[in-house]
Amino acid sequence: MFNIEKSKAAKIKMLCRKFFVEATEVSKEDFGCKISCLLGFSENREGSVDSYFSEEMLYFADINGGVLSILLDQLRRKKTPVALKAVKTDVNVDFTPYELYRKISAEREAITRGESAH
Repeated sequence: MFNIEKSKAAKIKMLCRKFFVEATEVSKEDFGCKISCLLGFSENREGSVDSYFSEEMLYFADINGGVLSILLDQLRRKKTPVALKAVKTDVNVDFTPYELYRKISAEREAITRGESAH
C-alpha cells in the first residue's frame, strides 16, 4: 500500500486478513527502491532520489486470481476505493514504486482520453 490514509489502510488490512493476504504499508523513504527489494527478492535498497508521489496506489503480488477478484470486489463494496492498482509482473517487479506510479498514471490518462495506453 502506498499513500493510503490510516483509517483506510486499517480497513484494507482487515479485509486482506480475511483472505490470508498480507498487507504492508510502504514508507515514502522506500518509494525509490525497486519493488523486488520491497518484496524481499533482493537486498539492494539503493533507490532513486526524488521518487515521491502523493496519490494512493495498491500493488498486488503473488495473489491467486480468484482471491484477487474477490478482494477487489470487497474493496468496492466496502467503499474503500483506490484508483491506482497494479499486479506483479516479470517486468514491473524491477520498477521502483515511483516508476510504476508514473506508468499506470500514464495508462489511466490515456484510457480517459480514449487512446491506447501502449
